[in-house]
Amino acid sequence: MYRDVRDQKFSYIVDKEILDIAALDDPGLRAALDYWEATRGELIGPPVDRFRLERLPPEVIRCSALLDLIDGEPPDFRYRFFGSYMVEVAGQELTGKRYFADEIKGFGFVNAEIIPVMIERRAPIYSRTRWVSVKGMKMSATTLRLPLSEDGERVTGAFVADRFRQGHD
Repeated sequence: MYRDVRDQKFSYIVDKEILDIAALDDPGLRAALDYWEATRGELIGPPVDRFRLERLPPEVIRCSALLDLIDGEPPDFRYRFFGSYMVEVAGQELTGKRYFADEIKGFGFVNAEIIPVMIERRAPIYSRTRWVSVKGMKMSATTLRLPLSEDGERVTGAFVADRFRQGHD
C-alpha cells in the first residue's frame, strides 16, 4: 500500500480539506485517537512524556511525527520525532529540524497551515490532502493531528499521523 508513495515529491496541491473526525475509519488512526483520548483525561492534550509512541501500532509509528510548537509569527514547529516511512516519503530526515527556521522545502506545508487551526480549536484535526507528484502520480494523504500540552491548557506540541494512498479517492 505504501510503496506507491516513496520518493513522490509534490508538484502541486489539488485540494485540501478538514474532515469530520467522526468519519475517521482507518483502524490505525482510530487506535491513535483512542489512545490519545485515554491518555489526555480531562486535559486538552497529554504531555509529550505521557504520550508513548510504543503504545501505538507499528504501522502508525512509522508514518507519524511528534512536533514541539515554538511561539512566534507564524508559529514554528520542531520535529521531535520523524517516523521511518515519513523519512522515505519526504526524502529527508527531519528529526530535530525546525520547519520555518530551517527552511524545510517540499514537506510539512500542510502542517504549517493546519497546526495553527488545531492550536486555535484546541482539538484534534482530521484532514485530507490531494496532490500530484513530480512524476505525475495522483496521491492522497489523510492525516490526524492531535494536540499535546505540557500544562494541560495550552497546545505546546502535536502528534501527526498520515496515511498515504495513490489516487484521489
